[in-house]
Amino acid sequence: MGDTVASFLFERAVVLMPVVILLGIAAVVVLLRRWPRVIWKRFASVLVIAFAIVVATIAGGGLYAERSIRGVIEHRVHVLTLQSRAAGGPARIADLKGNVVVLNFWATWCGPCRAEMPDLNRLSQQYAGQQVTVLAITDEAPDRIALFEQKMIPLRMNVATFRSDQPRGALAASAYGGRPTTVIVDRDGSVRDIFIGRQSFEHLRRAVDDAL
Repeated sequence: MGDTVASFLFERAVVLMPVVILLGIAAVVVLLRRWPRVIWKRFASVLVIAFAIVVATIAGGGLYAERSIRGVIEHRVHVLTLQSRAAGGPARIADLKGNVVVLNFWATWCGPCRAEMPDLNRLSQQYAGQQVTVLAITDEAPDRIALFEQKMIPLRMNVATFRSDQPRGALAASAYGGRPTTVIVDRDGSVRDIFIGRQSFEHLRRAVDDAL
């Protein structure tokens, strides 16, 4: 039930918030014009409380959805099976246990992802030989990745595609579709940090140093 409510609010928050505000304003206008002042004063307090409850419900649903999305991402890290571009690459994130893993979900069509690639290349080169693995994962075909490298930038990190654990439901789809998303996995295989959106080299470097 909680996931259903959160999905509903999450998907419609952009519409619901203005609607709630407009309905509140309209109710106040109607009351001012039609009701006696004493009745309006009494009802105004009820209206304010009701408005606060609605806003709190939407905000709570959004927070629940955000936490659920992070939960989906963390779950995904542990269950994904991978097809690495390089021979002998990891088939699962668990294969990299003992290393700090910078796991980046990206796509060639994603502008912020493309802008982030030089920093990920730099990060991979800086921590080479230090038990740090930078792994970029996409659901696109290998030939698409090869074309991206030919046209845009060669990728100096580990690159893999995933075929498993497809999203189910609105929250999961939001988690899977939100790119770039970077996950820092510590040496024990536990998710340490989740960063949504493009990250700077310095931010990622600090996260890796903390995990080390």
